[in-house]
Amino acid sequence: MEDTSIGLGNLSDALRLAGQLRGAEAATCRALVITREQDDHFREAISLYWLGLARAVRGIAPESESALRRALRMFVVQSHTQAEGHVNSHLAQRALWLGDPATARPLADRAWELAYDRRYERDFIRAARLQGEAILKTFEVVRTSGSPETSKVSYADERLHHALTRARAVNLVEEELAALIALAELRRRQGNLPAARELLNDVWESAERGPYPLLAADAYNVLAHIERDAGNLAAAIEAATQAYRLAWCDGEPFAYHWGLVAARAHLRELGAPEPQLPPFDESKFEPMPEVEINPHDEFYVQV
Repeated sequence: MEDTSIGLGNLSDALRLAGQLRGAEAATCRALVITREQDDHFREAISLYWLGLARAVRGIAPESESALRRALRMFVVQSHTQAEGHVNSHLAQRALWLGDPATARPLADRAWELAYDRRYERDFIRAARLQGEAILKTFEVVRTSGSPETSKVSYADERLHHALTRARAVNLVEEELAALIALAELRRRQGNLPAARELLNDVWESAERGPYPLLAADAYNVLAHIERDAGNLAAAIEAATQAYRLAWCDGEPFAYHWGLVAARAHLRELGAPEPQLPPFDESKFEPMPEVEINPHDEFYVQV
């Protein structure tokens, strides 16, 4: 059964990246049930951070925080430093989705520090990318050299390129794409639209082949910004519509919430309609296991 819970967690991760959000959440809920039946606190914490990430993707803020904070507490109690860093990175990603880079930055910095415990390449790459994104999202427009924020933006650029280089070296495609998208957004905010487009050109094929629809949705939302900045409104609508379709996934509520929020904002501001897509159909899936995320035991966390 230990192998089953591990396999379900890995399955949840893969399904989430592929946009199968209902299946991703069901898999990690089943893993959580198994680990609690076995009283296996370490693997329970692993299941919790996959569940927290799955619900954060869907925009369920309170439950995602409860799952991730409980997982973090369990790893701290067990002195599992590497896993503690892993959860800090997920908390940083959640904060970025929520539009809170000030909270994300110290979490990403902590994830970077803790990556030295086991020196897993994936941990360094993810932490560096999150550090860069947290700085980037502090600034709306960065075009004037010599401005007070120049050194911070240069550090964001360095962190994102660091993540991109290391991700490419080990073929960690999801982090390579995330770094490219963040760098494209940085170039857009600097007013360098050709460079932003060039970076996104490295995203499309890999995102489709993966498939990585959530990352592709992020890329199309950045492209919509680029086209709007360039005054190409028809192209901006096309990009935003594609972002919306990719973020739809299984249909709300099992959609990539943050991709939909951005795409909807683009379409609304451009005066364009939202595409009509099939609603979520629960009958296509097995029942979701019922789990209590944060029971009142020694690992309970107040959020």
